[in-house]
Amino acid sequence: MTLEESIKEYILEWDEDGLINTCKSTLEKEEVTPEVLLKMIGDVMQFLGDEFEREEIFLPDLIGSASIVKTVIDEVLDPAIRAKGKERESQGKIVLGTVESDVHSIGKDLVASFLFSNGFEVFNLGVDVPAEQFIEKAEEVGAQAIGLSSLLTMSMDFQRQLISELEKRGIREKYKVIVGGSPTSDEWAEEIGADGWADDAIEAVSLLKKLIT
Repeated sequence: MTLEESIKEYILEWDEDGLINTCKSTLEKEEVTPEVLLKMIGDVMQFLGDEFEREEIFLPDLIGSASIVKTVIDEVLDPAIRAKGKERESQGKIVLGTVESDVHSIGKDLVASFLFSNGFEVFNLGVDVPAEQFIEKAEEVGAQAIGLSSLLTMSMDFQRQLISELEKRGIREKYKVIVGGSPTSDEWAEEIGADGWADDAIEAVSLLKKLIT
């Protein structure tokens, strides 16, 4: 079995220990660079995204795989890249969270994992996040985008409020704002003046690549 095949199998089987040990062993033997391993993992996540789009796998499959990938990047690949005196190549910075009055997190966390595995720097603020906190974090880290999740109809208007607050502060043009969540839609995004809408994690990655890379 090739290295690429092993990595794919570990990710598909949610074998976190297997993936960690293989990556560590490969790096210790200097068989490939951490950047190459990162690319291999990214290719597997793209494969899973395509499978999900074709409805050949389901949301729990994506969540399980994305979770172990994030752990391996955090604990093995990022430290290995930094040890070489480099930084992981960034596709851009995004501040992400579930808006005020809404505490749903699974979909938003999946988006965060997919963005992370595709090279974005993700600042996940969690749930029930007020507009001011989104903006303060975006200003602090120099983000290019803000992602707003809403799973409740009654919380949708807080997506609009965030955009209004950016306009009031005269900084709307600094950020691409994307929205998502089951009650939202492309029409809703257009109505509130967002830069785009994503139906799922895969679409969120594609959308942000178009908007900021």
